Formats: sequence, C-alpha cells, structure tokens
Amino acid sequence: MLLSAFVFAQEPAQKMPDFDFVNVKGGHTTQADLDKNKKTLIVFFDATCPHCQKASAFFNMHLKELSKVNVLFVTLDEQKSINMFMQQYAPLIPNATNVKILRDTNYAFVPTFLPKRYPAIYVYDQKNQLQLYTNDDKELEKVLQTLSDKS
Repeated sequence: MLLSAFVFAQEPAQKMPDFDFVNVKGGHTTQADLDKNKKTLIVFFDATCPHCQKASAFFNMHLKELSKVNVLFVTLDEQKSINMFMQQYAPLIPNATNVKILRDTNYAFVPTFLPKRYPAIYVYDQKNQLQLYTNDDKELEKVLQTLSDKS
C-alpha cells in the first residue's frame, strides 16, 4: 500500500524526527519520553493492511526479545480500529511496559518520517540515527537482529 507519490521517491528520515503523538493510554508521547539508553523500534501501521497484520503478529510473538527496546506502534487509525487490530493480531503488545501505541492525529508522521508504504519499520540507535528501514514483512528477522546488535 503506497502512502503517496511525493513521499515514495524520498529516503526515510535518517535522524529520528521530533514528534508528538497521542498515546492511546492517555496523554502524549514525544521523543523526549524515550529511554535514551535503548534503541527504538517504530512500526507505522494501518489496521486494514495485511502486511501490517503479519508484522504486528511477528512482534507480538517476539515481545520478549524486544524488552530492552523502546517500541512505538504509530497509526492514523481511530481508537476502535486500533483496539480491534491489537486484539486480533497483537494481543500482548498493549500491555507491554516498553511499548507505546500512538495515534498520529496531526498527520505529521508521513511528512517527517517519510515512509514508503505500510508497514514502515524503523530501527533507530541510542543517538537517534537510523540503523534500518524496511517495509518488507519478509525482513522481520533482520529487524530483530539489528535491534539485538550492540552497535
């Protein structure tokens, strides 16, 4: 699923942009809220996207391996769609202490993070530098490997 023609040709954000998203558990989450000693996994998803469903189910199964990582699931979807999506594909994720499910109510993710299509999966290091970007649900093991690498 392409996001838009103008974003398609651009490279994903090499440095994690500042952001301010609505946390589904209340309040807002910004880059300043992240643990600076951990890598960050960002999954930009759409509840109707089959590849997003597969990726989320994968991360749900590997939640233990993500315990030392900041994990952000970001979406443009409404709360009801998010709840149904998580319940069906990633039931453990909403209760994980290191995971935040965020709504992009200001539509800022696409123009700042520059995803190519759903799911857009980013791994940023502790200095907020991009280590890996993929939108291929066949590269999920590579995402886990990048997150576990010490560099």
